[in-house]
Amino acid sequence: MLTYYIDEPLSAIEQKMVIEQINKISLNTVEQLMLKQITDQIPTNDCELSHAEIIKVFEDMLIKLGTPAGTQCTFILPKGGLSWGMLLQIAFKNVSKFYPFVVQPWEMSIDKKYKRRERILVTDINSAMPA
Repeated sequence: MLTYYIDEPLSAIEQKMVIEQINKISLNTVEQLMLKQITDQIPTNDCELSHAEIIKVFEDMLIKLGTPAGTQCTFILPKGGLSWGMLLQIAFKNVSKFYPFVVQPWEMSIDKKYKRRERILVTDINSAMPA
């Protein structure tokens, strides 16, 4: 399954955990994750673009990366990516016709530093949407 990341890819052990979780919540069987880094500049939280403009930037970026229509992908949220992560998920939906599986490998520690989760979370918004 095509898997996009921004800051850090998943380790081999993390990939195995993600594949197991996707196979539990998906009708399709995933055997491996094909990692593809998003290297384009991501709009920052303080940019002056509207949400619609940010989604358009993300759509153009996904098209440039060759995101296939009609195929669900996986997106690994980066550190601090929750604020605009939903906008990127909307762009995935607009380009590929599916929201991506969202992998959440990061959590914030008590001292406000990001660290890898022991158990990575995977969500599928498509399963919560009416047909």
